[in-house]
Amino acid sequence: MSTEAPCHAHIVGAGLIGSSIGIGLCSAGWSVSLEDPDERTAKLARSIGAANVPGTEEPAIVIVAAPPAVAPEVVRDALRRWPSAVVTDVASVKAPIANAIDEADASRYVGSHPMAGREISGAIAAQGDLFKARPWVVCAGAAEESAVSLVTDVARALQSDVVSMEAKAHDIAVARVSHAPQVVASAVAAALGSLEADDVALAGQGLRDVTRIAASDPAMWADIARLNSAALVRTLDHIIADLEDVRESDDIGEAVTDLIARGRLEVQRIPGKHGGPTRDWTPVTVVVPDEPGQLLTLLQDAAAAGVNVEDITIEHSPRQPVGLTTLHVLPENAGALRQALIDHNWEIASS
Repeated sequence: MSTEAPCHAHIVGAGLIGSSIGIGLCSAGWSVSLEDPDERTAKLARSIGAANVPGTEEPAIVIVAAPPAVAPEVVRDALRRWPSAVVTDVASVKAPIANAIDEADASRYVGSHPMAGREISGAIAAQGDLFKARPWVVCAGAAEESAVSLVTDVARALQSDVVSMEAKAHDIAVARVSHAPQVVASAVAAALGSLEADDVALAGQGLRDVTRIAASDPAMWADIARLNSAALVRTLDHIIADLEDVRESDDIGEAVTDLIARGRLEVQRIPGKHGGPTRDWTPVTVVVPDEPGQLLTLLQDAAAAGVNVEDITIEHSPRQPVGLTTLHVLPENAGALRQALIDHNWEIASS
């Protein structure tokens, strides 16, 4: 079933993920057809390039991009509708779907999960490069090797980093690295509810970083939480226990110090640039007028100094027409960058 050449993929579900897969595969030269229970959604997805052929022939592979709550049913239906096709899904919980597959169909089903997304949903938010350089988990289960290879072809066509895992191990891992962070970020954001607008305006980049994903779709996450409830609850128990230790400590400063020290140690294990280990970069923070072209000019001046910017963060002032742009660079380049920017009349802020 595997093929080095592009083949016909049919996508069921034209939301953010399904449409992004379609755009990416079309760009890679695949024949892609697409359907959605809402024909208006499917029409929108086709109009933005998420499909390029009608779905009248049996595809080599069916990609189910349905909401998590209905994914098991849609996967079973796809296996019945296309008896010769490989079927995969991209739901963020894998074991419940694998457990719902009939034994007779297990050789053609491969669970998968691209670790990518956006805070906004729908086909209108789709991006063909959404999965580029992102992990794409493949859970082979009882599938034939050729079926696994075809699903792997899809991930590689979208320039993803293929990771092989068992379904149960995947669900335990994503509870810690994806599902619990969503709940915690939303809890931090919800705690702002008692503050007046002027109080919230005091927020710095730290709060923005922690709460970025709090803008996610509540309905989707409700389904994910139900499907992965056991692993999610265990993870939340772990987090709550740490927070209770801080709250109940006789010396809250010591407890906070311990928690931050352990967190600082573990955050070093999160993959950094190009999937490698995190690096100790030096921040150079610049006051940038909130005017067209200023950010581009700043980056051009950094490039002219021969300094590679490893990462960038932007913090907007709520009351002033300026922002703070922090360029993260290797420590040995920080001094040269500061001086070059000063020479170009940039104001360097304390960082």
